[in-house]
Amino acid sequence: MTLPAHAAEPRRPWMRPGQRPPAGFTLIELLVVIAIIGVLAGLLLPALARTKTAARRTECISRMRQWGFAFISYATDNEGMMPREGFHTNGDVFWNNWAQVQHPQSQDVWYNALSGYVDRPPASSYASPAERQVFYDRNSFFHCPSARLPKATTTPSYQIAVFSIAMNSQLIQPAQAPTTSIHRIRTQPSETVLFLDNLLEDEARVVDEQAWTNLGQPSAYANRFAGVRHGQGGTLAFADGRAAWLPGNKVVQTRGPLRGWGILPGVDIIWELDPE
Repeated sequence: MTLPAHAAEPRRPWMRPGQRPPAGFTLIELLVVIAIIGVLAGLLLPALARTKTAARRTECISRMRQWGFAFISYATDNEGMMPREGFHTNGDVFWNNWAQVQHPQSQDVWYNALSGYVDRPPASSYASPAERQVFYDRNSFFHCPSARLPKATTTPSYQIAVFSIAMNSQLIQPAQAPTTSIHRIRTQPSETVLFLDNLLEDEARVVDEQAWTNLGQPSAYANRFAGVRHGQGGTLAFADGRAAWLPGNKVVQTRGPLRGWGILPGVDIIWELDPE
């Protein structure tokens, strides 16, 4: 039996008599929608990436500023004497392994001595293999959130403590070792570096002449400044309490025989203390 035309298809309660159900998207319409989504994603993703990069740079500057504040506070509480640069007491800079980080000799090294001033555990508290991944977490106060940590640090058995934020290695010279007075920063505290973004092995350099070996030591100089970590610059903390982003070529010499080292004579950046 042939059904009447109006009975061939059930009518929805919300439809008028004789009205057909709405058709779905056509293939062309779907392709147009997909194309629009692709264009929007192409516009939004770079903007989101720039926002994330800017947020990490801001966080790094904040950490630098707090380390600088802790440095000054420590010196104030210790008759003007600075925290030490690392485990070794002769004024030279070397890698520190985890056994050295937790050794009693390192109690007055910046990575242990200053942590209480920023309300964080000292580096020595991360010495056990089970805690090291927390030390290397992006939120760790010992690291810049934009740093590219070496793959070796993902192995709990890796024995070197790698720092992507470091103390200025030129503040304490061998002649003044193991430490010296912060009061020798007299003439240009706003340009004298306390902390800096510390170059790591998987990161780009300002120039090829910067250091390539033993990267990640707890103290560093211009030849180990991570001056391309945040765009074309990096962050530093200064003795007047401020922290700032500076272009890599304002910190690292890019021409001449000192290429890859500090810019001398120092104007915007001062690494060493005033003479006694």
